Formats: sequence, structure tokens, C-alpha cells
Amino acid sequence: MKGKNSLLTASVVYLILGLVLLFFPGLTTNLFCTAVGILLLIYGAITIISFFAHQGSAGSFSFQAELILGVISAIVGVFFLTHPSFIISIIPTILGLYVVIDALVNLKRGLDMHSFGYAGWTTTLVLSIISLALGAIILWNPFGAGLLLWRIIGAAFVYQGISDLLSIHTLNKLGREE
Repeated sequence: MKGKNSLLTASVVYLILGLVLLFFPGLTTNLFCTAVGILLLIYGAITIISFFAHQGSAGSFSFQAELILGVISAIVGVFFLTHPSFIISIIPTILGLYVVIDALVNLKRGLDMHSFGYAGWTTTLVLSIISLALGAIILWNPFGAGLLLWRIIGAAFVYQGISDLLSIHTLNKLGREE
């Protein structure tokens, strides 16, 4: 049951993220970079201040490692705030990889359904192949399309969410038949 719930949650997240990216790509990407940058900067600042405020009470390696993590977080936060176009340019590659990996998992699921003799395996297989193709398109030219690419990613996520929901429906139907 946990697997179905997590798949259902992932499907809904796909749909919501996909719709937001589809209809508000520019706002979404800039807002993302700003929010992550601010959060990393705040975390880094708090960690650095905490280190200096408690420096005399703990000199352990783990405490010093937290200082290093705080400095790195602050630097990355500043980078997110000052170079959002670079961050935005690498996110499609990361998301494209995610879609491809999820599609391969669904492809395996479809092949497993086939090996167990389930009649609905072809739907899952076809949907996963389409998802794989969409992920490959994203990876083919992640930097060239700008906002259009974000809309394509949004459409791919909407599609992925719908195909996952259809897979859940098929699995539930097969579970009731047994």
C-alpha cells in the first residue's frame, strides 16, 4: 500500500509541477532560483554565526565541518541569486534525466506485468516508451529552447503524472481481479 501511496503522491506532484511550468515558466524558474538562493544563504549565515557564537564550547571536527557546510551553502546561495540563468540552464538536464529514469522504471514495471501475464501491460509499456521519448527530447537540447523547453518539461511532467495515475488505476484493477 505504501508503494501505491508514494506513486500517487509522485503523480500528483508531477501534475502540479507540470501545470505550473507549462503556464508560468519564466516566473517559476526565477522564483525557484531566488527562493533556493535565499534559503541557502540564510542556512549558511545561521551556520556560520552559530559556529562563531559557540566556538569556545566545541572544537570538534564535526563542528568545523558544519562551518565549511555553512560557508559552501552561503556561496551557493549567492551564486543562485547572482547567476539564475546558469542555474536555469542546468535544471532541464537534471529534470530530463529524472523523466528518463522514471520512464525506465515504468518500462520495467510494464515488462514485469507482461511476465506475470497481466493483460494491461501494453498500456504501461507504451506510456513508458512515450515518457522515455519525452525525456530524451529534453536531454537532446536542454539549453536551446529557453522558456519553450520549460513548457515542454511541464507538458512532460503533466503527461508523466497522468500516465502514472493510469498505471495506478491499472494496478488497482488487476489487484481487484485476483
